[in-house]
Amino acid sequence: MRGKQKTRGVHTLKRTSHKMDLIRRDNVKRHAANTARLKLREDTLKHQRVSTMQRELDNLHESSIRGSGLDTVRLNRMHTLKKLIQ
Repeated sequence: MRGKQKTRGVHTLKRTSHKMDLIRRDNVKRHAANTARLKLREDTLKHQRVSTMQRELDNLHESSIRGSGLDTVRLNRMHTLKKLIQ
């Protein structure tokens, strides 16, 4: 005799269950990594928006010192930005 003969294509219930567990675990890992990446991106964009608004608010404060005909528009925008930043 030649020894043990390999059988291909035969899946036992235990083997199939093990493969499904591995696939499920891999899917959970991938989902967690994707969620973390999306959260980081969202936090970065939020930080950039707040930083931009803060810069605009600082510029409006600076320009209000000099004064011009746009004081009411400037004050309204400053109040809006303060609400958004907080």
